Amino acid sequence: MGDSRVYSGADRAGIVSKIRLENFMCHSNLEIQLGDFINFVTGQNGSGKSAILTALCVAFGCRARGTQRAASLKDFIKTGCSYALVQVELKNEGEDAFKPETYGDSIVIERRISESTSSTILKDHQGFNFV
Repeated sequence: MGDSRVYSGADRAGIVSKIRLENFMCHSNLEIQLGDFINFVTGQNGSGKSAILTALCVAFGCRARGTQRAASLKDFIKTGCSYALVQVELKNEGEDAFKPETYGDSIVIERRISESTSSTILKDHQGFNFV
């Protein structure tokens, strides 16, 4: 028996559309555009596939120990670098959009990690910061 629901494409709030990493684990500078439905991340062992998933967890507020990959957020900073940056862009369209009058059609979550601190910033579709 098939699913009788049909996806209209109108509700797109919460879909991850882009991931950007700087100095995060093994990635110096990586940007990935994602599709609306299923995305596959492939590569050889040690190429950084798990680092992308870890970055998503960190952007969404997971503690370092919760990722089972580090004891502290600073452990995610690429060796020899002073900071790491994770940006995740979410679509914010349709009836489930979060404050579309404020954020517009996308929301960017930016997590910046240094040796001594970390911060999380929300940005609207034009790149303006919100706390």
